[in-house]
Amino acid sequence: MNTMKSALLGVALLAAASAVHAQSEQFIPVLSYRVGPYAAGGSGYYGGAIDYWTLTNLSGGVNGVKIKWEECETEYNASKGVECYERLKKKNGGATTVEPLSTGIAYGLFDRVASDKIPMTTFGYGLASSAEGRVYDWVFPLGTTYWDQMAAMIAYLGQKEGGVDKLKGKKIAFLYHDSAYGKEPIPVLDASAAKYGFDVLKIPVTPPGQTMESQWLQIRQAKPDFVIVWTYGVMSTVALKTAAKMGYPKDKLLGVWWAASEEDVIPAGDAAKGYVSASFTASGTNFPVMQDIKTKVYGRSFAARQCLVHARSRLRHDRRRGAARRASEVRQGQGDDARATALGL
Repeated sequence: MNTMKSALLGVALLAAASAVHAQSEQFIPVLSYRVGPYAAGGSGYYGGAIDYWTLTNLSGGVNGVKIKWEECETEYNASKGVECYERLKKKNGGATTVEPLSTGIAYGLFDRVASDKIPMTTFGYGLASSAEGRVYDWVFPLGTTYWDQMAAMIAYLGQKEGGVDKLKGKKIAFLYHDSAYGKEPIPVLDASAAKYGFDVLKIPVTPPGQTMESQWLQIRQAKPDFVIVWTYGVMSTVALKTAAKMGYPKDKLLGVWWAASEEDVIPAGDAAKGYVSASFTASGTNFPVMQDIKTKVYGRSFAARQCLVHARSRLRHDRRRGAARRASEVRQGQGDDARATALGL
C-alpha cells in the first residue's frame, strides 16, 4: 500500500511540479476503462486514484495546488486511448501528466507526450527500456517494470526448486495475452532460459480470451513443470477455471500482478484456491490512507449508503413476505369458495 500511495502521490506531485506558472489547480486526463472485458482492472485502479486525489484535495492539495481531472472511456483500446488523450490534453489549461494504465496505449503516446512535453507515468507496466531517461525523457516508470517482474518470477520458481540452477531441464509454459503487454517480458524469459537451461513453451491467447480450451489442452499435452499466467481482465478468470477443468495443479501456476485481483479470483471460486501471483502492493484495507478515504472522502455519505442498502434489503424482504401472505390468503379464499360450491351453499 505504501508503494501505491507513493505512486499516486508521485503522480500528483509530478502534475504540480510540471506547471510553468504557479496555479491553484492542475489538470489530469483520466484515460480510464470501466466497461468491457478489462473493467475489473480499470475501475479498481482509477476509482482508487480518484479517491486518493479527492483526499489530497480535502487536505489542501499539493502545496496548495488542487487536482482536477476528467475521465474518458478507452475500453483498454489503444486507438481509443490516443483519441482520449488528444481530446483532453488541452482542457482546463492543459494536461500536466497522464497515466494510461495500458501498455498498448502507452506505446501510442510515447512520441505524443514528448512532442507535447506532458509527463507520462507507467505504474508497474509499459516499456521497460523507457526507464532510460536519456532516451525517454517524458516517460516515468513508477514502482517496477515487466522485465523486473519476469526476473523475479524466475527467481521465485528457482527458489521453489531449491535454487535457480535446479531449473535446468525443466519446462515452463508462458500463457500470455497476445498484445504488447503480453510480449513485453519475453526477452527476459528467453534470456533466463538460455542462462539457466530450462525450456520455454510460449502460448498466446487472443484477447479478450473468453475461451481457452485449446491453449490448456496444449499445456496438458506438454506437461510443463510450471505455467506463468500473464493475462488480464476476464482472461485471468477463464485461465483459472480452464486450468482446473483440465486438472492442472494450481500450485504450479504463477500469475502476473495484473491477474490476481479480487475481481479475477472470486469469480473463479475453488479454481483459484492455492493460486499464487506476483504483486508490488500490499492487499487489504487496514492502512491509514484507506481509513482516511473511508472517513474523509465518503464519511457520513458512506455510512448513509450502508444504511440505505440495509433499509432497501429489509423493505424487499418485507414485501416478499407480504406478497407471500397475500398469495396464501387468496389460495385459502379460493379453497373456501370451492368447498362452498361443492356443498351447494
